[in-house]
Amino acid sequence: MTSDTYYAPYDQDPLSILLAALSLTSCASSGNASIKSATLASIEQNVRDGVTTKDQVRAVYGDPLQVSFTDSGHERWEYIYEKSHASVGNYIPVYNAFKYSHSGIARHLVIIFDKGTVWHHSFNESPVNRSSSFYR
Repeated sequence: MTSDTYYAPYDQDPLSILLAALSLTSCASSGNASIKSATLASIEQNVRDGVTTKDQVRAVYGDPLQVSFTDSGHERWEYIYEKSHASVGNYIPVYNAFKYSHSGIARHLVIIFDKGTVWHHSFNESPVNRSSSFYR
């Protein structure tokens, strides 16, 4: 038995296809997922100056995104996580040829060690807005 009706994938409602494409391409994240949902309270619970060791930090947050040293020789670990989504204007034909933008949130944890123990640490969360434009 054969069917007289054939539906090609491109015969679907164009708006449905556009919405599906937007939902797949509109978000991006990068960095250390271990601080994805971190708050100041959760950081303060896990990292305590003069008490928490490198091994304890690594057990909770994994390897840092970047390791460096201060001028005084202290080891400095950085954890960075950023999640953003594309602005609606990016999907408007012609307009998107001249401007691209996205916004979201960035989390940044810096831990400085002295002899294997946390000496100082800081955590901040801030909005991120980035755009590029054909015209400056």
